[in-house]
Amino acid sequence: MTVLQLDDSTGWLGDSLSGGATEGAVLAACDLPADWRSVEERLVDAFHVARRCVTQGAPLVYVVHSEDVRGTRSPLASALATALVGCARAVAYEFEREGVSANVVALPDDVDRSAAARVIGGLLADPVLTGELLDLGSSKLGKVQP
Repeated sequence: MTVLQLDDSTGWLGDSLSGGATEGAVLAACDLPADWRSVEERLVDAFHVARRCVTQGAPLVYVVHSEDVRGTRSPLASALATALVGCARAVAYEFEREGVSANVVALPDDVDRSAAARVIGGLLADPVLTGELLDLGSSKLGKVQP
């Protein structure tokens, strides 16, 4: 099972990840949501992707914007990003014994795309980590993290 649900900000990941034979799912939520309905729709997508990963024993990676984890872009984007962090941690906790890993990768605007693809691909290829938030930006240095 390979599922890539990317948004406009992360479409480049499709080319980077589709070449590998890696099983798992990547759902991105880096674009600014227009309204609460779009947040709800993305969370419903996230639930269905997580359920599919759990039933097939596949790794799951949610991709969010770094600033949304800290709540500095918009309230809607922050609500979505932090809900996805909570979902990944719940999946990780509930299904660790079954070998299902779930993580979140937070990308800044100036992300090194090849490095991001390697990190995400690594989480899919070797799901040794689970329940983690990996922020690839440096703007968090010196700040309290959730």
